Amino acid sequence: MNKISQNKITFTLILFAITIIFSSLLVLSLPVLFKYKSKVLEIENNYYKSFKVYLNSSGKISYKPFPKPHLLLENASLSFSKPTLKNDSINTTDLKIFVPLRDIYFRSFNQFNSTEISDTNLYLKMHDIKQLRKHMYEKVNKPILLNNCKIFIKNKENDIILISPLKNVSYKISDKTKIKNLIIDGEVFGLKFKSEWKIDYYNPKSSTHNIHIFNPNLQIKNIYNYKNLKNFTTDTFISFEQDKMQYNLKFDKDNITISSPNENTNFNIDSKIQLKPFYFDGGIKIKNKKVENIIDYFLIYLFIYDKKYLGNFNGNLKIYFDQLNNRFIKQGQIDFVISEKKILFKEAKFDLDKIGTIKTNIFFTKDRENIKFKSQNRLKINDHIEFAKTFQIGSNKIKKIKQISFDLEKNIGDEDFIIKNVEVDNIKINPDLNQIFLVKNIQNLRSYIRKIVD
Repeated sequence: MNKISQNKITFTLILFAITIIFSSLLVLSLPVLFKYKSKVLEIENNYYKSFKVYLNSSGKISYKPFPKPHLLLENASLSFSKPTLKNDSINTTDLKIFVPLRDIYFRSFNQFNSTEISDTNLYLKMHDIKQLRKHMYEKVNKPILLNNCKIFIKNKENDIILISPLKNVSYKISDKTKIKNLIIDGEVFGLKFKSEWKIDYYNPKSSTHNIHIFNPNLQIKNIYNYKNLKNFTTDTFISFEQDKMQYNLKFDKDNITISSPNENTNFNIDSKIQLKPFYFDGGIKIKNKKVENIIDYFLIYLFIYDKKYLGNFNGNLKIYFDQLNNRFIKQGQIDFVISEKKILFKEAKFDLDKIGTIKTNIFFTKDRENIKFKSQNRLKINDHIEFAKTFQIGSNKIKKIKQISFDLEKNIGDEDFIIKNVEVDNIKINPDLNQIFLVKNIQNLRSYIRKIVD
């Protein structure tokens, strides 16, 4: 390499180094060289153009070069609709607006890359949630990010009804695929979850929403097909431990129909709901489940509940049971009426496999230590021979008995039941036998039945 070539390379490297150093110094010195307060109106107008969210800045605006060039706004308010003193949804002291370097150099703010809100409480009412939904489906926005924020949902009385800490939120549109995503990594009611909503602008009438709750492991996948505000459908797939469920929801004006296309699932729904006025007539079929699990994890919430969550619910609810995992009870039905913020037990009956039918009155009691399931039962015997086979009793001892009444109870969480207050054909049995009897297994129950019949 001759001396002239070497000098050219040296000069190029020196020029490149000077350019980098000068540019870095210029970027770092911008807070001194430029007054951002004079650009407030321009920043607010272009913020809406970029993110379709109204911005109102009332504090200091400063420039920060790291981790990448951005404006930091103090005391900023954000709203989905034109801001007023009453409808600001978000008030933050840490709003970042990431600006292209080109705008930094030319001191213009026509373009924003993204915006980030950190360590902020977001207070939302139903109106704000509707505005957010409208924004998701109708607006084209640049990336909006949230870090370590909390959402507070308020009711009409301005009371907080839900708090959800959010670790990360990403809301943006892919330039390549034209798919809009809202990804939330957060927590609700102490349960950590990840939620992903997406819509494809090449197919805007369809969208998906997947929710994964980590402990317990619950996954929900929704596919929405939209015609208009009064006519759309939802296909829902739910996976919870060993259970997989599928439901179709059809919204047609003021009516909702819910059905289960897959009859092989453990929980099937067949319901019709009228919205104006609100009334529903629905049925749930539960299959292949243990009786004690149905009591502990399902029925209890229909008897012990908070009235304020019922709202204006009114209607009839029928719960059907089929192929139950129980030695005697395979099928049954419980009817409820929901009215005036109360769930009223109406009646219950079960088929005792090939033997007869049981009519049951169900209720729960609660004290400081335990919640207890209780039932008053009346068994009508239709097949005496089958009864004798099942309980291994001589048929001549049972053939004249028409019905057996008994009380059944258990503590929530326990598998063992207690039988007491037994009557045969409305006649109380021998007091020595009619004591509290703990049923642990089928052999245990057979032994007790034989003592009663004998």
